[in-house]
Amino acid sequence: MRSDSICAPQFFIESRIRTPTSHHHDADALGLVKKRIPLHRLKPGMYIASLDVSWFKTPFLRHKWRITREDEIRLLGQYGIQEVTIDTDKGFDVEETESPTEDAQAGSVHDRPASGSSEAPPPSATPVLTPETLEMARAIRSRAIAALDMLFHQVETGHSIHTNHVRRVVSTLLEGLFEYQHAMLSLIQMRRFDHQLSTHVVDTSVLALALGQVHALDPTQLKTLGVAALLHDVGQLRLPRNLLRKRSPYTEEERRLMALHPEIGVAITNQFSDFPDEAKQAILEHHERLNGTGYPRRITQPHRLSQLLAIADTYDALISGRCTHLAIPPAHALGELYRSAIQGEFDATLVQQLIRFLGVYPIGSLVELNTGERGVVVWVHPHQRLKPTVKLITDAEGKPYATPVIVDLSTPRSDEPTRTITRALDPDKEHIDVLKLLKHVW
Repeated sequence: MRSDSICAPQFFIESRIRTPTSHHHDADALGLVKKRIPLHRLKPGMYIASLDVSWFKTPFLRHKWRITREDEIRLLGQYGIQEVTIDTDKGFDVEETESPTEDAQAGSVHDRPASGSSEAPPPSATPVLTPETLEMARAIRSRAIAALDMLFHQVETGHSIHTNHVRRVVSTLLEGLFEYQHAMLSLIQMRRFDHQLSTHVVDTSVLALALGQVHALDPTQLKTLGVAALLHDVGQLRLPRNLLRKRSPYTEEERRLMALHPEIGVAITNQFSDFPDEAKQAILEHHERLNGTGYPRRITQPHRLSQLLAIADTYDALISGRCTHLAIPPAHALGELYRSAIQGEFDATLVQQLIRFLGVYPIGSLVELNTGERGVVVWVHPHQRLKPTVKLITDAEGKPYATPVIVDLSTPRSDEPTRTITRALDPDKEHIDVLKLLKHVW
């Protein structure tokens, strides 16, 4: 398990470095920003926009990144990649990286020895949360939700479903996490009282994929986890609609019916072509608990993917008010998860990973400071998660600030009081639109 990947997982970060070249403006004007080239012409400094094979047929978590080393190119060749599409607006062009004789001398990378690497390393950069990234993340999330709406409709009407339909959505979400990790996760924190099934499974998938990467899952397992997360509640489509819409506590009979949905979900996915067995197991076990209090089989050793999915599912249910529960703030939800882990329901290490990853006060959390001021968390520092950056919205007397006041709790100024967070607040009870505040931070 990689402890160093807890903070800003590198697979999720897109390199924002632009390499200026004399060809960019001409290329933009001619629409030649993207070029398809044979693999032997690929060089370090070029930015891969796509490969010539399906995303699910490679071990790479993404098909877009900046090449930094020769062994990355060799690894591409080992997996049968013959052509790539490069983006000359984000990296070097062909002419900038080779001399006239270099191409002839390059030969085929298929014959070169492997360096021992099992996967191309991801690019690294400082993650950025801006109004633009929030909007891009929102668009990606909306497309995924729309795709799940359509897929669920096909399931309800008895149409056959191919697993590739689900895989495409997983690919979309992973790309969204690669490009806009913090924005994607922030949108989840701000969803309140949304009981739509497709929204829940998409947000659960984003959380599960993020947690899976922190847990250092290999690419195949990560993709399988994404597929399972998107369909973990598909069995609910076969339950009475009034049961799903109910907001008061379930009766014993209703609780028994709801507990059937994991097994129903597996039965539905049995009709899907080429559906991974591990994904079926995760769907079956996502309500199992390590202390045997879960369902449907009350087992005490669920699969690792099942445990990751269970934590993501529970967290999203807590912050969104799923089923008969009222929504609670993200910080409170993390506290509930940790208490459940202490009671033996979840692996405490996995829950701690989620807390370290999101921060004790995740982005979007409404908080009150020891000064009496109130604000919204706009950034979580990787190594000081109790001291995030906060946008103050009201002063100690509850009066709104005329202009935004951004304070970094990790680096207090000598001429100001030392500020600390004393508690998390519920945005709905306080009648505060957190998303609006985040969009107008900059």
